[in-house]
Amino acid sequence: MAQFARGREPDMEFGYCVDDNARAFLAAILALRVKEDFDDAQLVGDTALRFLEFAQRPDGQFHNLVDADRSFQDDIGSPDSFGRTVWACGVAARCAPTEDWRARSQRLLEKSLPHIATLHGLRPRAYAVLGLAAVLDPLKASLVSPLAGPLPNHLHDEAQKLLENQAQRLSDEFRQHATTDWPWWEDQLSWGNARLPEALLRAAIVLGDPAVRENGFKALEFLAAVTHPEPVFRPIGNAGWYKKGGERPLYDQQPIEACCMVDVWLAAQQLSGEKHHHQKALEAFSWFLGLNTDNLMIADPKSGGCYDGLMPGTVNQNMGAESTLSYVHAHAALAIAAKKKQP
Repeated sequence: MAQFARGREPDMEFGYCVDDNARAFLAAILALRVKEDFDDAQLVGDTALRFLEFAQRPDGQFHNLVDADRSFQDDIGSPDSFGRTVWACGVAARCAPTEDWRARSQRLLEKSLPHIATLHGLRPRAYAVLGLAAVLDPLKASLVSPLAGPLPNHLHDEAQKLLENQAQRLSDEFRQHATTDWPWWEDQLSWGNARLPEALLRAAIVLGDPAVRENGFKALEFLAAVTHPEPVFRPIGNAGWYKKGGERPLYDQQPIEACCMVDVWLAAQQLSGEKHHHQKALEAFSWFLGLNTDNLMIADPKSGGCYDGLMPGTVNQNMGAESTLSYVHAHAALAIAAKKKQP
């Protein structure tokens, strides 16, 4: 999965990264749950999983950047790429469609677990929490239901302890920093915002911790009040962040934000059972299809691709991996949720 594109064509100048191949592996798992004989998703999943195995270091860490000649461009990858890989492997270890994928993902996950406690940064830890919650109780805390039994006892116990510690840490940091008028972890809303409350909500499903649940919903309510109070989802623009007390940027709106918002609303619906949360997930997804500030199509359903961002009156014509995978992930997540609702 190449990182970037010029128009619809891969731009190999920047090679590959673990970040996007972890995204691709997770998206393939979701797509195969919607359509079991989806050959393209099978191919993407196989390729992405091999890439993750190739990129894991003997100590369990991961490289992130790989050039077009398959040479590593870093010693240790970014915390974000590590967290996303834990998330993808946590889902895959219990929910991947084949026993082979599940076993290989479990091995990747087990080698990486000792490094989770050393993670810094909110988002890498949130991604790790999503993976830990999914591997411990996928029936409740994952987008897809399990296809394998419980983890081995030693692995379950280690993952449980890590989830409890990381979820409590995220919840405590929220409580310590939140104010009445700005209930959030930081003095700004930046990117991938919805993954933070989603991590608390999915952890609360597994742990049954009322404080984690309460803080997750408080954070979601604040984010929704800023970006999704009405049917039109208006994510924080990438052209600068929304700093407390400052002006919020409207553009460059990114597909990753719509995908995150779909998932957090689905997590809220799973935890609360309230139907309006599912409706909000549908609205967030509709951002891809023209229900946005400029009434422009961001995704191309015919090809399955997605443009890189919404600009004033136009779209960024490039179709990079993050954007397209965000669209595929969100589409599959809603399709899976719809299947679960069927009698």
